[in-house]
Amino acid sequence: MSGCSSHSHEKPSQALPVITVNSKVIEEEALANELQYHPSSSLDEAVQQAGQALVIRQLLLEAAGEQGLDTSDDNEEQAFQTLMSEAVSYDDPTEEDCVRFFESNREKFTTVPLMEVDHILLAAAKDDHEGRDEGKIKAKEIIAQLQDDVSLFAQLAKQFSACPSKETGGSLGQISKGQTVPEFERQLMNLPEGLATVPLESRYGFHVVNVTRKIEGKPLEYSMVADKVRGYLVNRASHLAIQAYIQGLVEQADIGGVDIRFAEENIHI
Repeated sequence: MSGCSSHSHEKPSQALPVITVNSKVIEEEALANELQYHPSSSLDEAVQQAGQALVIRQLLLEAAGEQGLDTSDDNEEQAFQTLMSEAVSYDDPTEEDCVRFFESNREKFTTVPLMEVDHILLAAAKDDHEGRDEGKIKAKEIIAQLQDDVSLFAQLAKQFSACPSKETGGSLGQISKGQTVPEFERQLMNLPEGLATVPLESRYGFHVVNVTRKIEGKPLEYSMVADKVRGYLVNRASHLAIQAYIQGLVEQADIGGVDIRFAEENIHI
């Protein structure tokens, strides 16, 4: 898995906490194994996340067992789904709820911006630190030259760019969301028309960018996104109801060795 820290794949050398749930001890081997699914910048945070996942699983196993459900390994997932369908309930959003949410979050409901972009790629591998430093310096030099005369863009693209687009003046054509790598897109979509005054960094190196045209996203009418809004609110209501149920199990249980934390809600539509 890319981005995993080294402890994600190896049994950690330092002692792991003893985690208990209602006097049942979570096996250290289970905790060490669970760590691989919780890559983090620190071992303490990975242990916390892995321990929390195992505690919640144990609480659900106990609750499912109390309901007489089959919690053997092959049937565990089905048992959890049955438990949730029986124990968790929530109200579906009304039309008024949907409209109110739409009105409060209008900025999230727009058409995708469309951009016409030229670029010059100073290529360097992610682990080539010297090459990336040189690429960044060269990109800044090219930007300074273009600030004096942007009409030189095609000529400089042909001379310096490592992208095949150098044969067409560096043109990437029309770009909208999802058409380029995420780290480049995040920076690109925030640019105004014209020459970017700083190079944009991506996994490929540094990019000198000129936005020749930008069509901003246009607001969408409620009727065009009503199903999307309703779907989001149903998912949110379901998630919050399940979280509340699990919080109830946690509050009634005797848990040792790990703190149980529930994340704040973020709106992603």
